[in-house]
This record gives sequence, structure tokens and C-alpha cells, in this order.
Amino acid sequence: MALEVHLDIPEVDLREGTIVEAVAGRVPHISPSAALSLLGEVDLEGVDRQRLLRDAVRNAELDAFVRAGAVQIYARLAGGGAVPALLRALEDGTERVAAAVATALGRVGSPEQLDVLGRLRSGEGGRLLRARATFAEALIIHRFGLADRESALPPVELLPAPPPTDALTFTSARPGLAGRDRVLKAVKRDLPEFDVAKQDVYEVQCGPKLLEIAVDRDFVGPEGLERLRSGPAVPAVVAMQNQEHGDFYLGLIALSSPDGSGGVTVRLSRPGGDAVYVAGGSPKGSGLDLDLLAVRAPGATPVAGLVRLTASAVEISGTSSPRSNPARIPQQM
Repeated sequence: MALEVHLDIPEVDLREGTIVEAVAGRVPHISPSAALSLLGEVDLEGVDRQRLLRDAVRNAELDAFVRAGAVQIYARLAGGGAVPALLRALEDGTERVAAAVATALGRVGSPEQLDVLGRLRSGEGGRLLRARATFAEALIIHRFGLADRESALPPVELLPAPPPTDALTFTSARPGLAGRDRVLKAVKRDLPEFDVAKQDVYEVQCGPKLLEIAVDRDFVGPEGLERLRSGPAVPAVVAMQNQEHGDFYLGLIALSSPDGSGGVTVRLSRPGGDAVYVAGGSPKGSGLDLDLLAVRAPGATPVAGLVRLTASAVEISGTSSPRSNPARIPQQM
């Protein structure tokens, strides 16, 4: 989750040497996480933020969680330029750092890193590393539209539609320009390669939950529909609003693929790779109707939605249960 950071640090401590020491955990009144947040959010006179973050990514003596945080922030700031340092960070075999590197490569890497991610996915690492590498592979394949590469995303089970008797309804609207810009800035923060100039934003309010869906105009209209049907793509991302702080953060990434029968399947996953919704459908006239359902998972909320791509816009509507799906308890033998 990406939130606006407010730090109360004396100006005398905003020096490079103090920040380096704080990242290493040697400044009692500045935690390593606060020092990293400072490097990620604030331009400091005389401080080369990218260099300090790059050094932290490479420093095997730092705590693994600190290095993983440095990986995330460095990739945000440096974009594709972070890749060499990210690959070097894999050399010491620290699994927590490797999982963070895999996530970052999915967002800022290129097809050249697919072999590295494939080795992480099929290696002897733990479940977290394998899952992050699997999703990062799929994200690169879809970002670059690599129709000749198969992603290894696991199958999912879908929840049934919510009962209509007590379901909450939702429909999309268009936010104002200020709201649009705020949402796209939040998405760009976590996806440095995201092209904000190509996005239309649609707002969905369902109960207390506010979603902002940024749809790439390259995938709207007859030509856009043909692109969706011809190969993998990232046609949309979803920003969510933190109800406590009001900040927006990257919530879901939509990966679309042709279904082999002339239609399209879209999988919406959290940035770490956990699938949340799946939509699918076939062309209707010059548009496309996608029926959307929630993925069965502990805490998931049943949803039945319709995403309609017309010749010039996107329409989103549906219903959502006010109650989440409880976790299933394994039967005792």
C-alpha cells in the first residue's frame, strides 16, 4: 500500500551521513523504514537519493527487510535504470530480498529478465518467492504483449454471484480532472513505466469502498478490441482509497489474454500477484461485454459485475455482497 508519508525529522538530521546510518539501524530516533521513506519522498539538498538506495539494495550486511524496502523504493525512483542493481542483489541468495526484486522486475523490467524470473519461479525458494516471480513473469509478458510466451499463473476458483436481495449496487462515473490526476499520480508511484497520458479514469463507489479504474485508451474501440483479442496486455489498473487517510494506492492490475475462442479473459490481481477478480466475454457488435466474478479466497466479497467496452468508453456496473466470504476450515480426519 502506498501512502503519503509525513516525517518529523530535525533538519540537522537530513544529511547524507545521518541517513546512511539510519538505514543501517544505527540512529535511535530514526528507524530504517523512516529513513527509506524519506529517501523515497523528499528531495534533499546534497543527497543523491538513488545512489543511497542503490547502495542499500546491494548491501548484504543490512537486514533483509530493510533491503527489500530499499528495492521497492529504488525501483520506483529509477524505473528501468534500477534493473542492474536489482539483478546484482540476487547474488547473495537472500529470499526476502529476491522476492522484492522479482516484484520490482515485473514492474520495471523487460523481456530480457524473463529467464531470471523463470529460474526464481521454478527454483527451490519458498512459496512467497515462487509466487512473486510467477506474477512478475506474467506482468512482463502482458506489459510487452508477448503473444509467443505463456504465463504460469495458477488457476483460480470463482465465487457465485451475490444474492440480489441484499446486494449493494454500483455503477461507474467519471471523476473530475483533479481527481483523475491524483489517481494517476498514485498509480505512477508504484508503476514507473505507467503512461498517464493514455489513461481514462472511471470511478466506482460501492458502499464505503471507492475504486478508481484507469483504462488504457489503446484498448478501447474496435481497434482496441482487436488488440485485446490478439495477445496479452495490461488494459487497466485499479487504484483504491485508504478510508482512514484518504490517499490512493495501487490496488489491482488487470492482465488480459485471448481465450482461444475469439473472446477475452481478464484477471485482476493485487500487486503481489493474488488474484481478486476474473472477467471474461466475447465481442458484441463493435464492443465487448465482460462478466466479472470474485475469486474464492478467505475474506473475499462476492461480486457480479459487467464491464462493457463500447466504441468510445467503458461502462462498469454490478452488485456486491455486503458480507465477505469466510475462510474454509479443513475437515478433521
